[in-house]
Amino acid sequence: MNKRIIALLLALVLIVSAFAGCGPVNNKQDRKPQLVVAMNPILAYENGDNVIAFNDVKNAMSTDQNAASLTALAAETDLIWVYKQGADWKKRGIYGLDTWRNGGYISADKLQAYTFLNDGTISLMPYTTKAANLATYQGEEPTAAGILLSVSGNEEEALGYQITESGTIGIPAGKITAIESVGGVKTGFLAEDGTKRSAVIKFIVNTRVVWSGEFCNSTAGDGTAVTELAYPDIPDIDVEEGDIFFISVKLDAELNDKDDIGSDEKPDSDNNKPIDTVTQISLMNEYDSRFKIVYSNDATIPQKQIISKMRKQMVDIFEADVLNSSDAANEVEYEILIGRTNRKESKRAYDALTSFRANNGKDFIIRIDGKKLVIAANTDYSLQLAVDYFMANYCKTDKDSVPSNLNYISRPKLSNIVIDGKNIASFTIRTEKYPSIMTVRAAEALAEYVVDKTGYNLKIEKDTKTTENEILIGLTTRSGISADTFKSESLDFLKGKKGNTYNNEDYNIFVDGSKLFVEAGSDYATSHAVLKLIAQMEKSATLPKNLSLSGTYNKGEYTLLNDYAYTWGDEFFTSSGTTFSKKNWKLMDKGYMEDEGCWYSKTDPYYLASKASLEDNDPDNDFGGPWVVASDPNYMQEGTSRNLAENAVIKNNVLVQTSKKAVNGYSGNIICTDGRMEFRYGILEARIMAATANGNAACFWTRTKDGGSVVNEIDIYENFGEDRLRPNLHTWADVHTNHGAMITLREEVAPAKGESFSDTFHHLALEWTPDFINMYLDGEIYLSQEITSDTWYAFKETTYVIFNCTSPSALYAENKPGNWLAGGDVDPMEAAKLFDTNGDGRVDVEDFYEEQSIDYVRLYQINSRQYSLKAKK
Repeated sequence: MNKRIIALLLALVLIVSAFAGCGPVNNKQDRKPQLVVAMNPILAYENGDNVIAFNDVKNAMSTDQNAASLTALAAETDLIWVYKQGADWKKRGIYGLDTWRNGGYISADKLQAYTFLNDGTISLMPYTTKAANLATYQGEEPTAAGILLSVSGNEEEALGYQITESGTIGIPAGKITAIESVGGVKTGFLAEDGTKRSAVIKFIVNTRVVWSGEFCNSTAGDGTAVTELAYPDIPDIDVEEGDIFFISVKLDAELNDKDDIGSDEKPDSDNNKPIDTVTQISLMNEYDSRFKIVYSNDATIPQKQIISKMRKQMVDIFEADVLNSSDAANEVEYEILIGRTNRKESKRAYDALTSFRANNGKDFIIRIDGKKLVIAANTDYSLQLAVDYFMANYCKTDKDSVPSNLNYISRPKLSNIVIDGKNIASFTIRTEKYPSIMTVRAAEALAEYVVDKTGYNLKIEKDTKTTENEILIGLTTRSGISADTFKSESLDFLKGKKGNTYNNEDYNIFVDGSKLFVEAGSDYATSHAVLKLIAQMEKSATLPKNLSLSGTYNKGEYTLLNDYAYTWGDEFFTSSGTTFSKKNWKLMDKGYMEDEGCWYSKTDPYYLASKASLEDNDPDNDFGGPWVVASDPNYMQEGTSRNLAENAVIKNNVLVQTSKKAVNGYSGNIICTDGRMEFRYGILEARIMAATANGNAACFWTRTKDGGSVVNEIDIYENFGEDRLRPNLHTWADVHTNHGAMITLREEVAPAKGESFSDTFHHLALEWTPDFINMYLDGEIYLSQEITSDTWYAFKETTYVIFNCTSPSALYAENKPGNWLAGGDVDPMEAAKLFDTNGDGRVDVEDFYEEQSIDYVRLYQINSRQYSLKAKK
């Protein structure tokens, strides 16, 4: 092959390190040592072709300036900028097309450079000596045209070129000249200030150093300064396609005195913005979105929902996909950074946001930092405000763009709210330990109101500890109610702080010492009460210590938060010992009840132990009962399971369903509202102590009535015989579709350490709207799915409610009563003997027994024609 000459400059595309914000920081502590060198390196391929570095960078810069973009350097050249991290090279991204800056953040007017650090002190620039007004330390003459590499900091930085052909390359002889000033602005790295100052330059192919040299001042050089390096002709370097040739720079110097780099008090031409020359950065790149949305890997579900909604709006506007990921993914060139990402741009924006004032909960910043569009907000409320502002002002059409100097800061005028002489900022909002979604929404609504008026972001915590100043939403242990009541008893007709008994509709708001109480007899009365409290705060921002607001909520009125109403429910108030209300419930039809007892396969440990006990000719050692299937000795069936009304009894205002061993198998209970109540859309919530202890099959779910073309199934929880909750969505049409793998967020939930779902009441809720389905455990989301696309068409149909408490059949459950008996690491035979209650050597799982307790089930809906309810009066 002939020789091909390639101009060696190398600059970059993506950044792995993160950013702090936009523009220079004129702070003495932030000055950096910076070396600037001029060079025109050439790579020579065997085929003789050549590319001039100066032309490559100059042409890319012109393209970016004319197109209001920052893509040309990456797209039109094979250059990268990297830094050393351990033994590896990590890429840096292009932060912007800025005016060149020195280590003191002083700009050289009219000289543009690609920057690779947020403060602009690492950069790549094409130059001519005349236009750049370069001055050298000892009167050297740099090459007339070339590239200017500016390097700061302690990392080993490098400009790299990716080899495009296998074979050999050569590096023609040349020189590298240290620059004392650029455009009249001093760099000062090799100043003669009595300190040792040096920098090592290397040419590297992958990991092999093919040449090195060192700049130094006279102190470091034993009396002789080295301010220009000449490198020889370096021929015949073996390379493979994809190899990287690096020009690396490693600095070793103390901070420059400001006199050596010019005054750091000199006003910068752009103290807040990353780009001095304002250009327009289009949101679209031809037919694709230019930006990728990036959010924190630790983003909360509400934050992800805000981002998901924003992305959907952008997709609709652009008619093109908009990529999105957490910040754990590799960094790309153009990113919209939403929230507290790990990028330095986000950090700097948040530093600016939070350092300005303490009550910043309503503030937000939208800014461009190089190729990053940063949206920073300190609360979910202000994040939504920021996203709404961005969409309304910068993303209305696919032709929209953002200015390169965008730095919008929203800091509205705020006021204070005082509770008995105390600033509301000193209060914590607290709910019961296992709150309903309605109670959590009430707490969030109050917190949002406080943020909107004062800018203070009040914490919302559960009743697991006590702090001095508290706003108590609903009944808590601070009202004198024991923790055991919230854990294992009905919440009906409880007494409050002042000894008064609450009916479900009652509420009372008052101040007692350092506590603001919002007591109520139910979660829906709590929702109504918080609206009344907010209305009082609108009248007066001072709540006196003699505050007293009381009243009732009328069921059916749309006076709950977000315009909801209590539209249907069952509080199970009938006398103890009675069964369920026939107006609301019936036994599930036989076609859907479990009509077979538990089956065990030939590999199941309980089956194997039971079979062995029946075959060992020792009648005193038998267990498992007479249920080995005669037609197939490889299976055992424990009789049948019968759905009995008598297995659902009301005790102390709680409906208790039971599943237990029966004579020829098991008995259980499955009740539903089919023909009694059907609904579409709303918040359906039940307070349940689930039947999850001993291998039972327990469920809280809804499904469409049979007879239509399509049936939806919404599993708020199933346990599959285990002490855990599994949500899911199904469609039954011509074929059955299990949507589990398609669901955006779907978490299997285990009980808290030291607890079981079978010994603690929890609130389980379905929030179903025309746009999405969410599910909540004690107010915390564990399933979320948008349902606007055709995939989810079945979820426009009405449904009815079902509660299951039965033994599992066939292969439905991973855990069954027999596994419970023979569970753990104990030998199945020995474990089974533990349940030999009468001492006859036989264990027939007679001790199997499960209960599911339901304190209440409630439905809330808004006054919309899309929402429907058909219920017996």
